[in-house]
Amino acid sequence: MPSKFPRPELSGGRSTGIIRTLPYFGAKDTEEQGARRDAYKKMIQSFKDLESGKKDVVYIGFSQMPVTDVLHCYIIVGGRIRVRANIGGWEKGDGEKVTSWDGHDLSGAKYWCLLTAPVSWPPEPILRRGSQGFRYVGDLW
Repeated sequence: MPSKFPRPELSGGRSTGIIRTLPYFGAKDTEEQGARRDAYKKMIQSFKDLESGKKDVVYIGFSQMPVTDVLHCYIIVGGRIRVRANIGGWEKGDGEKVTSWDGHDLSGAKYWCLLTAPVSWPPEPILRRGSQGFRYVGDLW
């Protein structure tokens, strides 16, 4: 039986991107669902602002940097790849207080991935299991 979460095929065996899972915080009560929905909307709006040129960069916290140079970062939320953006660079985390889209403190990020345009949206739903850290991947679209 085919897996609901198929493994991506690497183009030519070389990784061209990384997948980063963003948390979907909260329990099943109505208030927390509203908070998750609001955080998701803020995330999507940030990438739309990046796509339209209203923003130059979106920062995503990482505990480590990839050792292989890659071009893209795919973002997973809730078991689906939601968006892809180019990796414009990396900055070392300095412990400065940063509040995420869901209100959690991200000051512990060791590295910031600077995501830049162009932004790309999946042409169809792509299911992937979430993971801690990041995973290397080939082009998914």
